[in-house]
Amino acid sequence: MEPNSASAMQSVARRCPACGNVAQGEVLERSYGAGLYACSGCDLQFWYPVKMPGAAWYEATYQGRDTAAMALEPGHIYFLGDPHAPKTGTLLDLGCGNGNFLAAARDAGFEVSGVEPDQRATQFARDHYGVKNVFAGVPKDFVREHPNETFDVVTFFEVLEHQEDPQTFLEIAKSLLEANGCIALSVPNRNRWQTGIDTLDYPPNHLTRWSPKALRSFLERNELEVLSIRTQPLTVQRVAQMLSGLFTTGMLSRVAREKPPTLAEFSDMPTDTIQQKLVRLRDDPRQGLAARLAVWKLRVLTPLAFFLLPLLRLRGLTGPYLYCLVRKRPQGSVALTGRENEAGRKEIA
Repeated sequence: MEPNSASAMQSVARRCPACGNVAQGEVLERSYGAGLYACSGCDLQFWYPVKMPGAAWYEATYQGRDTAAMALEPGHIYFLGDPHAPKTGTLLDLGCGNGNFLAAARDAGFEVSGVEPDQRATQFARDHYGVKNVFAGVPKDFVREHPNETFDVVTFFEVLEHQEDPQTFLEIAKSLLEANGCIALSVPNRNRWQTGIDTLDYPPNHLTRWSPKALRSFLERNELEVLSIRTQPLTVQRVAQMLSGLFTTGMLSRVAREKPPTLAEFSDMPTDTIQQKLVRLRDDPRQGLAARLAVWKLRVLTPLAFFLLPLLRLRGLTGPYLYCLVRKRPQGSVALTGRENEAGRKEIA
């Protein structure tokens, strides 16, 4: 194959999964055979080549979601308190996990349903939270088995960044909406304050990295009107975590003796090997001691974090969550201008 032909094929393959533009710049990072590229058209960063792992990988890697109740994430809380969001109606949560948000939305007045590929998590949602309408599978399977079913609200919190094809995922979500329906979502904020490497933010776990600009561009391009968008403020807990990453002594590693594999390293392991390794690490007393020491380290750093928090906020540093609420744009309407969108954002920031 001629060099020019090979180059052309590579450019086509590197098209942005959100807007379709070709990423022309250099690779920003590399991880397990994939490169991180930046789209100059919409500001999205995406990994290529990547492929979403199957349900078995998520079940093995995210063990624990089916054994204990989990606190609501900031995106859940922002939606339930968003003055622009509906307060009643039918709600479908894509990637509902163990059902903690579905239970909270039900208690707030919604008629709830969920979709989740992890079968053990869906069973926990039924048994622990009493949520009956939980479908074990992926959204496209739900659409196939529930044709013509639509909802007033479709939500997906911390889900979009896991998709290798976010455009198709959003089209499925839109197809599940009533005519005047709303979508609420959250993603990790790429512009968050980060010290060190976030091992969760690499393939096969996270396949895209979203900024407020990239998320707004993506949603508005898909004929959705942004009602509110919010970046999580920096918190004392987040500052303490980042300080902990800065003040490393190696003591915890020496206590644990074995460093747990990253999610990227899990991608090379068979599912049963992942399960065995996680069980062994969980039952290792040295790992337990290291975890307790890590908690104490955060507690020691909390007073310093409390003192630094206002200074860091003044510098414009933010937390890790990015929340957005949109609705189908009415026929004949035009998109809001950037200035009007910014005004809407400030209302709930």
